[in-house]
Amino acid sequence: MLQTHMMAGTCTVKPARISPTSFTRQGRGTEFIPGDGAPAAMGRRIEELLLVAEFGAAVGTLLDPHQVCAAAGEWLCSAIGWQLLSVCCHGDAAGTLRHNDGTRNRRESKKCQKSAAAPVYVAKTLNGLSDASDVYTIPFPDGSGTLSLSRKSMVESQYSDEFVLGIVENLARSLVNARECDRLKTLSMRDHLTGLYNRRVFEAMLEVETRKRTSKPFSLLLIDLDNFKIINDTYGHGTGDQVLVAVAKMLRLSFRKSDVVSRYGGEEFAVLLPETAPDSAWMVAERFRENVASLSIGYRAENIMPTVSVGIASIAYRFGIEVADVLEEADRALYQAKANGKNRVCASLLGEKD
Repeated sequence: MLQTHMMAGTCTVKPARISPTSFTRQGRGTEFIPGDGAPAAMGRRIEELLLVAEFGAAVGTLLDPHQVCAAAGEWLCSAIGWQLLSVCCHGDAAGTLRHNDGTRNRRESKKCQKSAAAPVYVAKTLNGLSDASDVYTIPFPDGSGTLSLSRKSMVESQYSDEFVLGIVENLARSLVNARECDRLKTLSMRDHLTGLYNRRVFEAMLEVETRKRTSKPFSLLLIDLDNFKIINDTYGHGTGDQVLVAVAKMLRLSFRKSDVVSRYGGEEFAVLLPETAPDSAWMVAERFRENVASLSIGYRAENIMPTVSVGIASIAYRFGIEVADVLEEADRALYQAKANGKNRVCASLLGEKD
């Protein structure tokens, strides 16, 4: 049977020890009956090692955290009859918790509170689980998270503690790799300063929007910070970065989740508004311009009051329209806003039906 210590609803795996009891692999029809000692125990150990290797192969090549957990749940259920209920990961690096005896000291507890575990995977069905007493929660050895299994599925199968550790370590290692890959993917798509999409990603999304076969309009906003060179020269590039971050935050607050907001380059931003007609695009652009004009960024005894100019290109009819055409039209409108005195919105309609 699985040897565990229970404390506050958490199962802490003890050091490996082969039990002399019978061993059953559910779902495979193979049963090992111990004889006079070592040969049967060795057979059980080899079988467990093969299972751990098989599990590692099932989850080790996946690079998406959700796919890793889904594959783990499927394998555990079909191969050994365990039901994976959930997987949670901590936000920061491994090693903030120790699980040798199921206890934490005060310093470690504070670290845990600062990096609350976030669910990566939750099973769609819980198969009649009634309360927390039906759940085994097992911490990852490196402290990076936990996984929860149904108590019933674990009790009904008999594996050594070393086998459980092998499964948990493989899952933890695969999740670390997948989360790092996910992080690098996100970094490649985002501007490092503002966290907005970068220009490459924005133009790819604009290409997709332009190619959609629909009669619904869309709009593109090009936004430029007015007199940004003067801000950099007067207050320094660090303060200039603060202004960019403040404007980026206002962008996130001013537009819908379905809108694509990006830092297009330098002090220029771009926003793609799917299914947005010219009048609506004008309204949201004007509201954003007013929101930026209300910002006040402190610098020593002074307050910096940034403003933006906005150029809008609205596409009413997509046939024959290219990405370059949309960008050029929005840039032309932005130039007009600058020429007319800055801190204003100018718009252009592209692709009207004859």
